[in-house]
Amino acid sequence: MTDHALKIWDGTRPLLKRDVLTRTQVRIGQLDIIAATENLSGATDWAFEEEHHTIVVHLGGQLNRMDCEFSAGPSGSALPSRGDIWIIPAACRYAALAQGDCARFVEFNVPTALLGDVPLAARVQHRDDFIFAAADRLSELITEPEDDFSQMASHAITNALQFHLIESYGRRDPSTKHRSLTALERRRLASAVGSQLDTRISLGSLAALAGMEIRPFTSAFKEAFGLSPWQYVLQFRLNEAARLLRDTKMAVTDIALTVGFATPSHFSTAFTQRFGIPPTRYRRSIC
Repeated sequence: MTDHALKIWDGTRPLLKRDVLTRTQVRIGQLDIIAATENLSGATDWAFEEEHHTIVVHLGGQLNRMDCEFSAGPSGSALPSRGDIWIIPAACRYAALAQGDCARFVEFNVPTALLGDVPLAARVQHRDDFIFAAADRLSELITEPEDDFSQMASHAITNALQFHLIESYGRRDPSTKHRSLTALERRRLASAVGSQLDTRISLGSLAALAGMEIRPFTSAFKEAFGLSPWQYVLQFRLNEAARLLRDTKMAVTDIALTVGFATPSHFSTAFTQRFGIPPTRYRRSIC
């Protein structure tokens, strides 16, 4: 049977093998997040029927065929563009037959309880700028060499995404109460960050210092410091790196490790973004 003659998978033939080029999967908060790239030079079956909701965000790749079918929802041909979102509700059977050059996407597995068990409608080529932006950034963060910056940024973005999903697609929990950080907690957090520059700092450990869960802590921290936790840690470390460049003769590589960067290249990129010039040029400019 030729690719052109193939029909959407209905259980009467074997599933076509998927040619996955790259795949990274992590669990953050209540979401399972998968960033992947697939080769679609041959016809490919995508099939879902899960206990959780599935949200797939198309980030890139050219398709020339995409036939979709839901057990309850829209069906037919729909070629995805960058930013298009497919929503596959829990317990809904979905199958697609795709072909083209490749597809780069992020898949979110969302437990039904997160949305208060509110039913989702099946959607194709849905647009949601917040979900797209979160998927695009998370696809970079979870595939980079892991350090505490990328870890905290991933958690911050995922927490915000969970709030967005609840707000836009689910039911808000009226029992959730806002709490601000006290002056003592703010001092304790600033001291903790300053004393752990050369070690990995997790969002969970910072939240524990305030005796809070991660989601409310992230909001309370930004309210108190004007920055998200990972932005605050990054700024603190870069400011200390600038001081070491000014006041010591330490090698740039040693400074990068001292202030907690996993690699000198990551340090140089972050430093340049903050101060406008690379670390070596910064040191020469003040000599």
